[in-house]
Amino acid sequence: MDLSKAIATATNTHIVDSCQIKDKDDIRAYLQCLREQSSPEMAVNQRDLESQVREWRSHNFFYLIHIFRSRTKDVDLELQQSWPRELFCRVVDSFYFW
Repeated sequence: MDLSKAIATATNTHIVDSCQIKDKDDIRAYLQCLREQSSPEMAVNQRDLESQVREWRSHNFFYLIHIFRSRTKDVDLELQQSWPRELFCRVVDSFYFW
């Protein structure tokens, strides 16, 4: 798996052109592979995997419907996510069927 578009830090996981990976299982596999290649201190390993998948998919949903495309073509999975944002991602994720 090509992880060259991922930048993992202690506070954030940035994935360039994340909109190109659409399938939930592929997103999960990408993050799992990134987790295995990153040190335990990195944000990708500190945050719940399913929470990261939901946030990624919510970005994809907005990209797909042409809302904030310049901001949603990439994803930033920050270490700390507020509960309102987590709730928002859960709701949006439920509308993303691709």
